[in-house]
Amino acid sequence: MTVRDFAHIGWLLAVVSTTWWTVGCAEDDPEALTPNTDGGVEDPCDPNAGLTTQDNLTCAPSADDYQPRDQASANDSWPACVSDQGTYQPLEASISTIARIGAFEEIATLLAFDGSRVPSAQDFLDARVVYTQAEGLESRVVRREDEHYPAAPSSCRDLSEAEQMQHADRCVGPAKIRPILNDAFQQGSLGEDRVRNAARIEAALLWFLYVSVHKEALTCAEVPKDCDSSYAYYTGGESRVTPVGMARYVDARSPQTHDRIWDGILAVRCWRDLDNPTGVAEDTAMQTRALNQLDRALLRGVALIVRQRLENLSCSAAWETVRILGPVLYREAEARDATQTAKLRGQLDSASPEDVDVTAAQQAIDALFPCP
Repeated sequence: MTVRDFAHIGWLLAVVSTTWWTVGCAEDDPEALTPNTDGGVEDPCDPNAGLTTQDNLTCAPSADDYQPRDQASANDSWPACVSDQGTYQPLEASISTIARIGAFEEIATLLAFDGSRVPSAQDFLDARVVYTQAEGLESRVVRREDEHYPAAPSSCRDLSEAEQMQHADRCVGPAKIRPILNDAFQQGSLGEDRVRNAARIEAALLWFLYVSVHKEALTCAEVPKDCDSSYAYYTGGESRVTPVGMARYVDARSPQTHDRIWDGILAVRCWRDLDNPTGVAEDTAMQTRALNQLDRALLRGVALIVRQRLENLSCSAAWETVRILGPVLYREAEARDATQTAKLRGQLDSASPEDVDVTAAQQAIDALFPCP
């Protein structure tokens, strides 16, 4: 018997236990005892239907942006650095994060994030094995902090669940993302709403990837190798022209935004090359320039994923993306334009997809996140 077999058995025991508990509480409702298993009727739907490029040709880099694609950075205000040739130069020979993006792609195939089929209950069991691999995605989700928000009293991993919930925005991994993933994996493995639950997993993992790119870029001020992790959380270790993971989603919607995220990643690496690369960074002004450039482009990427999924709200998978990823935009949106944010919230916080004015929501996104 293989390690994978033992993992399946452990998860199945958990599912059986949960199922018996549910049965015990629902004996007066016979319908509650019959989950939508593999034999049930559930149609796949394509959340990416009608996907078109959303580049904004009026966008231009900010005056202080790093621009490696413009004459190898010769025309910007940045000093010469290791990133000028437009490729990422790792600080360490091995980047463990690359395997996590490989796991994301494996889960994407198992759960048919592309809407090509309805994943089976067994697919959810298999995907969860991938998710829970040692030092894999789950190991980072449970401790992920969103550094955009004020710090908690101590590291989120050292807080109780109640304390994490008190600082849910900062402790985003354990407080917000993990519950979505755990519930979706469990419900999917029971055969319940498999298209919807696969989409919940997709959206929650994309949320995790976005937060992780930013977090690792910030903490590499003290831990240089975290720059490598930031790069890998977006690229999966691949080149600019062979996108995987989150990069694949962004590039499909806006090659321009994808390129600008890459430029931001190279800006972070450039800053670190120029700022005490083997020790603790000291140039906070250059760090801020790099982080702002990267995060601005990343947010445009997230916004375009939400914008495109709004066009397919008849597909339950698209609606789950909007519900989960849409609110990720609110923090920066509020800082940019409270009026447009209120319009966006008014649509994305709707109780059902039928209540959403898609045009109004997309117009608000375009106003709030016009340029990468």
